[in-house]
Amino acid sequence: MLRLVVLAGLVAGCRVSLESVDAGGDSTGRACVVSTTSAPCMAATMQNPVTLTWIQQNIFTVSCNFSGCHSSASDAGKLDLKTSAHDHLVGISSMIDRTRMLVVPNDVHASYLMLMVRDVPPAMATPPAAAPPGSVGYMPQGSTTLCCQKLDALERWINSGAPNN
Repeated sequence: MLRLVVLAGLVAGCRVSLESVDAGGDSTGRACVVSTTSAPCMAATMQNPVTLTWIQQNIFTVSCNFSGCHSSASDAGKLDLKTSAHDHLVGISSMIDRTRMLVVPNDVHASYLMLMVRDVPPAMATPPAAAPPGSVGYMPQGSTTLCCQKLDALERWINSGAPNN
């Protein structure tokens, strides 16, 4: 019983949807789903502070470079998330929209990465943005949206200054 109470408290802090009227889990790519069965998603709620090492192991490795999409600088968007992700993300211009930085420390809404993973809707970006081109799409490409807990972990890391830890 105590486990359920703790779980409910952790999940309550996570967003269910980016759209105020959306129940989550739809096919529009606009909502994340709170996972109560995925161990990595549940572990994301326990990360305090969230480290880049944890993000690398539990988000980038399994969702971004597992298929070779972002495993070297010659891959998709010339974005290597396999090693030294900090050097390839923080303060770096997006290859998709050169006017935007992939990660802006302390500013989730200005971080293009968060738009690309469906955490920040384009209209809420700072400044407002267009959706990614159809030829690129949202990430992870061809896969389901990251669970809310992992998106929240990314947010916490960025809001803590996006340290190289």
